[in-house]
This record gives sequence, structure tokens and C-alpha cells, in this order.
Amino acid sequence: MKLKQSFIIALILTLIALTIWELYWRTQTDYYIAYLEDDRNLWAEERSKVETATSKDIILLGASRTGYNFNTHIWEETQGIKPINLSANGKPFTPFFEDIVNNTDFNGTLVIGVVPIAIFEKFRIKAAKQWVEHYYNRTYAQRLGFKLSKPLQRHLVMLSASELKSYNNLDLKSLINTISINDGRIKTNGFKLVNIGYNDEDRNLIMFPRMTNNPIYQKEITDMWDKVIPILPDYSDKVEKEAASVITELSLLINTFKAKGGKIIFIRHKAEEGWLKHAKRMMPRKKVWDKFIQTVNCPAYHFEDYEFMSKYYLPDWSHLNAEDAKTYTKDMVNQLIKDGHLTKH
Repeated sequence: MKLKQSFIIALILTLIALTIWELYWRTQTDYYIAYLEDDRNLWAEERSKVETATSKDIILLGASRTGYNFNTHIWEETQGIKPINLSANGKPFTPFFEDIVNNTDFNGTLVIGVVPIAIFEKFRIKAAKQWVEHYYNRTYAQRLGFKLSKPLQRHLVMLSASELKSYNNLDLKSLINTISINDGRIKTNGFKLVNIGYNDEDRNLIMFPRMTNNPIYQKEITDMWDKVIPILPDYSDKVEKEAASVITELSLLINTFKAKGGKIIFIRHKAEEGWLKHAKRMMPRKKVWDKFIQTVNCPAYHFEDYEFMSKYYLPDWSHLNAEDAKTYTKDMVNQLIKDGHLTKH
């Protein structure tokens, strides 16, 4: 009897603690919101749409700049077609591109956002490949578990987490990782990846409003960039050799995709000078981007060449806020229609 009472008391206290925990984080609206996390499960659901896509369809590929800067709802309003959003925050597009070319019959249009230092240096290739592998290897239990988790994720802020391991995630592992120990036993560099936004269920990344007009929050991010970006190496024979190798690999995939009747459009989104100066130092435009576009012979849009692509201020030096992304998307789609690369429906 005492054991039963102890269990009931423990259960009640647990429920009270979780309720208090949830209610507290709901007040922290600058950092937290309940939403369906953009993980490999949500990406896999979007990836499944490619299996029935036609030559009229569009697929978005790229990392976080593509995710934050393009809004698929505005794209649909402007062109009449809603893109399949396979952009992936913090991951290069190449494994996803390879999957589409080699494992599908898709022959529509690919719009690909490129961050040269991430592509030509092969950053986080393994993480991107794991998402592709998950799509093909998902078990029925995993699919069911994801479906059952959706209602909880949509309504409980305490479940906020990210595969990118943002330090302001709320799961226990992430909270433990916020502890910095510098007592001679464990050395840390103090780098903290801050989650700057959330996603809707169409995988559009949306910057938190706090980032737009608050210099304190902006500095929280840019200070972190200032810790890691300066360590990027200067352009060298080694960088040139690595970039040339990736260009060759991509050229083969691009030619294969074109042979199917597919079209590819490359986008170089803007970065602010604090970020860009180091990217230019490592990957000069003429030696990398221009050479790449000339080699693959695809339509390309660089932010330095178009006023509508460069006129916005990026709060974190790298991504558009939610409202600017809507205008940017509309302008980009209209430019692609004007140039004959897309058809308005």
C-alpha cells in the first residue's frame, strides 16, 4: 500500500514539475516556440514527394541560407507551383543532389543555393548522407513513432531540440552541454551555436522576431561567427585542388541530370561583410564561383550582380529575417520567370 502511495505521489510531483517547466519556457518567447522540429524525419516526408514529381515541379536544395531566404508559400503565390523543399540547415546540398540524380527519375528544375566554403571544402557531408540513408532505411516503427510525436511537438515547448545541437535546446543532453568546464580537465572553446529561428511544417526556416531589430541578440550570433570564421585558411594550392575535385564531381552529376531533361539554377545568397570577407579570402569569386559556373554551364545568380538580392541587412550576417525573405522570394521568382527559367502557372 505504501509503495502504491509513493508511486502516486511521485507521479503527481513529476506532472507538477513538468507543467511548471513547460509554462516557464512558454514565457520565453524570444527563444522558444512549440513547433514540429525539422529533423531527418520531416525531411524524409518531404523527400518522398520527389517520387511522384513531374517535369513541371521544382526542388529547392541548399543549406540554411536557402531555408531562411526562400519561402515556399510565397513562391507558390508568385509562380503557381509550390517547390519541394529539400534544403537542409547546416548541411551541404551535394549528397541530396546525388540522391536525386542517381536514385530518381526526376527531370524538373533544381534551384540550388551554394555556400562555396561549405561545398568545395566538403563540410558536414557525413551528416547530410545520414539523412539520405534514413530516408531509405526508415523502419515502420520509426515512421509510426514520428507520426505519434507530431501532436506533442506541436504543443509542447519543452520538446524543442535540434539535430544541430543548438545550445538553447531544452532536451537534457543539450542542457548538460551548456555547462562549460575550464578547470584543467576539460577544455572548451566557448563556441555556442545559437538557434535563431524555427520552421513551419513545409520546412521553411523562419527567423525569430527578436533577431530583426535587437542589436544585443544579433551580437550574440555575430560574436560567435567572429570566433570561428577567421580560422578559415587563405586560398592556396590545397584549396584550389579540393575545389577543382568537387567541381569535377558535380559536373558529372549535372551532365547526367541535364541528359534526363532536367534544369539547374544556382543561387549565391548574400552574406554581410563580417562573414563575407573571410569567405572571399578563402574562396575568391573569380577563382572558385565563376570557374564553377563556367564549367557547369548553368544559369546562376550571384547577390553581387542583382540589387534585389543584396539590398537587405542580414541580422546574423548570413540569413534574411522572415518578412524580407517573403519579398526576396517574390523578386527572385519573378526574375527567374522574366529570364525564362521558370514558367508562371
